[in-house]
Amino acid sequence: MKYAVNIPSLNIDYEVLPSKSVVHRQLIVSFLSQTLSEKPDESIISKIFEPGDNDNDDIKATKACLKALYEADKTTDVIMPCKESGSTLRFMISVGAAYLNYKGFSKTKRLIFLPEGRLIDRPLDQLAECLKARGVTVETDKNDKKIIVYGTLSKGTFEIQGNISSQYVSGLLMALILLPEYSVHLEGPLESKGYFELTINTLKKNGFTVIEKDGLYTIAHNNSAKASNTIKAEGDWSSAAFLLCLGALSENATINLSGLDKESSQKDRVVTEILEMLGIHTEWHDGCIRLFPQTTKASDSLELDASDYPDIVPYIAVLAAAFTKSATIKNIERLRYKECDRVDATIKTLEAAGVSASEDNGILTINGAEKSVTTSDSIEIQTYSDHRIAMMACLVAAWTKKTVYIDNKECVNKSFPRLFELIEKSKSA
Repeated sequence: MKYAVNIPSLNIDYEVLPSKSVVHRQLIVSFLSQTLSEKPDESIISKIFEPGDNDNDDIKATKACLKALYEADKTTDVIMPCKESGSTLRFMISVGAAYLNYKGFSKTKRLIFLPEGRLIDRPLDQLAECLKARGVTVETDKNDKKIIVYGTLSKGTFEIQGNISSQYVSGLLMALILLPEYSVHLEGPLESKGYFELTINTLKKNGFTVIEKDGLYTIAHNNSAKASNTIKAEGDWSSAAFLLCLGALSENATINLSGLDKESSQKDRVVTEILEMLGIHTEWHDGCIRLFPQTTKASDSLELDASDYPDIVPYIAVLAAAFTKSATIKNIERLRYKECDRVDATIKTLEAAGVSASEDNGILTINGAEKSVTTSDSIEIQTYSDHRIAMMACLVAAWTKKTVYIDNKECVNKSFPRLFELIEKSKSA
């Protein structure tokens, strides 16, 4: 079934949904804090598992996995329904192994993760190696679409490369809450440093002291750690980046966003700097960010390094096509291992709009100088069931002023539930 997307002028005054990156971490740290407590607070525990009106699919997955751990005493194998959430899987492998170890279940119980979509194919080699050295085995069964984790942890240091996935490191660091005689040694530079900073900030806000010396991380275990009985997170800069790009590409749009942290560790807030390069100004007032139409001519070319903000590359690609003659975005290799191959999907989406683009050695080149936006009345874009590509299609609709047909709109629920309701409401505002 095809879904039609039309984006005329928009009037959006919106409190951005909580950052799923922050919420994942807050849920896990709150749960582990309660696990440490001699008298767990049932009101906090129930809040951790409680479905929220704004929960996206990834947050639902993390809640389900934490609940499975909490009820581990009732089953032999602990079934972990991580679905398509890479964050949930990468965090919960280490956290789950630590939990079974702490509870004395590691000799009799296994963690069985149930990934969906392409998640089973996304690499875990470095994390598996790291855990194997400490006695825990991670096995991927692609035939049955299961990832099985078992074994008892041996005391010592988790050695992990930093340039593969910051989520590996974050999961291990959070696991240290239950492992007072362990540490994490980070080898080499850290990829996506901003996301690791979110983990450290979450630990600190919950009363844990993170100690780092020469790449060796430990957590000081004392009696001051206490989880808050409210799970509140700052607004999601990935969602905000989409909405700001949508406004920039729409005609006569009014965009006012609240709930964001201007000084956030979320690297996707770089979108405001990129918009400024393109002559599009944003301004903060009373805790809200407002977007203004393009006021100055953008540079003919745009050169960016997406190492710290890969998730918003599809959005930036549409901005580059619309506002520059040529653009290059480097360090996009990791986009190939998302819900789809986002490098290929981004290129094909641009091509559907009549824009020439290519990738070589991790560098995306958008040939704006050669662009000739399609003259057809409508555009068809395949989402590959990837929420970022579905939202990219919305940006194409806003830019080209054409009807864009997509094959899946529900996939946006992974990060932005009720997005299309917001767009429809904004059209008539």
